[in-house]
Amino acid sequence: MNIAGNIHANLRAALQSARRLRGEPVHPDTVDHWNSLVCAAKAEHGAMASFKTRELMSDLEREISARRPSGN
Repeated sequence: MNIAGNIHANLRAALQSARRLRGEPVHPDTVDHWNSLVCAAKAEHGAMASFKTRELMSDLEREISARRPSGN
């Protein structure tokens, strides 16, 4: 995944979008992008991620999982 800008800024922007769109339909490609962003952040930073970056990753993962239909 090619990310323009830094991971922290991208995670923050994705989280803001996810929260703003909570309860609204979101295109599956958008959710795929959010998932890819979290994976890229984990791969790039891993255990060396700052507390704030880890917090953003966790928050975005929670927003993504809240969008999954029950039973999946």
